[in-house]
Amino acid sequence: MKLSEVVSNYVALLKPGIMVLLVLEALTAMIVAAGRSITLASLLWLAIAGILSSGGSAALNHYLERNKDVLMSRTESRPVATHKISPNNALVFGIVFIVLGLLVAQVEFNTVTTVMILLGAVSYIFVYTLYLKPRTYWNIVIGGVAGVFPALAGWAAITNSVGWPSIFIGALVFLWTPPHFWGLSMKFKEDYARSGYPMLSVVKSEKQVVRWIVYSSIPLLPFSLLPLVVHAFGTYDTLYYVLAAIMGLAFVAVDIRMLRNPTVDNGFKAFLISLPYLFIVFGAMILSSVIVL
Repeated sequence: MKLSEVVSNYVALLKPGIMVLLVLEALTAMIVAAGRSITLASLLWLAIAGILSSGGSAALNHYLERNKDVLMSRTESRPVATHKISPNNALVFGIVFIVLGLLVAQVEFNTVTTVMILLGAVSYIFVYTLYLKPRTYWNIVIGGVAGVFPALAGWAAITNSVGWPSIFIGALVFLWTPPHFWGLSMKFKEDYARSGYPMLSVVKSEKQVVRWIVYSSIPLLPFSLLPLVVHAFGTYDTLYYVLAAIMGLAFVAVDIRMLRNPTVDNGFKAFLISLPYLFIVFGAMILSSVIVL
C-alpha cells in the first residue's frame, strides 16, 4: 500500500468531519472565555489536544463497530471494516491518541480541562458506542451529552473552571444533535435495520420520526437567543443574534415542510440544514468575542 493511501486511511480513522466540529466547539468556548486576550499558542495547543482526543475516540469507535460497519452502505468502506487498517492497529492508535491528548491538556492547561476531555471520550466510547447505541433509540439523545464536554474543556483551559457560557455552548450542541442525526438516520434506515441498531427511524414510522425531529429542533431558536435575557450565558453582539435567529428560522422552515409532507427526503433536509448551523453560530460567537462591531 502506498504511503499516501496509508495516510488517507488513518485520516479517515479520525472521523475528520466530527473532529473539526468538536475542536471548533472547544475553541469557541476558549475564545468566548478569553476575549481579545486570546493567544495563538493557546488556540493551537487546545486544537492539538482536541484533535488527538477526538481522533482517538473516533478510532476506537471504528474498532468497536467494525463488524456492524460492514453491514451498512454508509460505513462499509471505513478503513477498519475493510481491513485497510487492522483492528489491533486501530485499537492501539486510538488509545495512544487519547492519552497524548490528555497529556497535552494537562501540561499546557490544567486538570479541569484534562478531566473534561477525558469525560468526553469516556461518554462517547463507553456510554454511547458500547451501551446506548445498540440498546435504545434514545441513544442519540442521551449520547449527545458527549458533545457538551469540548465546550467545557475550552472554557476550563482559560478559567480553570466550568462556567455558564460553556454550558450554554455545550447545550447548543446537545440540542442540535438529535435533529441532525435523526434526519440522517431516516435516509439510511435500511442500513441501521440491517446492522441491528434500534435507531429511531427503525423503530418508529416516518411520520413519528419527523415529529421527533420537529420537536427537538424548534427549541434551538429560543435557546440560542437566551443570552439576551440570561446574561450569565455570555455577552454577544447583534451579529450573533441575527445569525442565530436566521439559522433557527431556517430550521423552522424545514420543520414546517416536513410536517406538511413527512417523507424521507424532507427529513433528510433537517440533516442538511443542520450541517452549517453550528459553524455559523460558533463563528458569530467568535466574532462577538474578538471584534468590536
